[in-house]
Amino acid sequence: MDTLKFISAIALSFLLINCRQITYEKSDESFYYIVLENWNSSKCPKKIVYERYVKNSNFKNKIKSDSDFTINCDDESANNNQRIIFPNKNYIGKVDYDIRLIIDDSIEYKITEIQSKIDTVFLGGRPGDYTIMNSIKSLNINEHQLDNSIVKQSVIHIPRKVSIYIPTKIGKIIKKK
Repeated sequence: MDTLKFISAIALSFLLINCRQITYEKSDESFYYIVLENWNSSKCPKKIVYERYVKNSNFKNKIKSDSDFTINCDDESANNNQRIIFPNKNYIGKVDYDIRLIIDDSIEYKITEIQSKIDTVFLGGRPGDYTIMNSIKSLNINEHQLDNSIVKQSVIHIPRKVSIYIPTKIGKIIKKK
């Protein structure tokens, strides 16, 4: 009986030591990064243009254009057949606009019908640490409806729904002027 009491006391002590309060952090960022999946090229993109348009304006009413991005083309990205584009400034709030993304003045992605909401996500780290932020559930890219919540392997281990994933093959080739 003493052994059972001893084991119970140790188990209770261990449980109390390892119990910690769940923490929540709020992030106003629209997304963390953009991933070009199945890049299938050894060339690293050099130029990114991110244009925001009034939602449902058929890309006629531009809000703003930006090209301040860092492009990750390291060996790990290449091995996973991805190129990861990091904005050098934070985009804040819900993505309530249409996006035109242009890669190297030659590939275009028109992103519409972005379905997002504020959600609680686990971004890794200690169990019980959560972030409340924008979550992109689905979007339409060049007339292809995509589920952005499907979990796939990524070089960066942040949940898919807090970033924008684009299959490279659905890009539209545009002519240089």
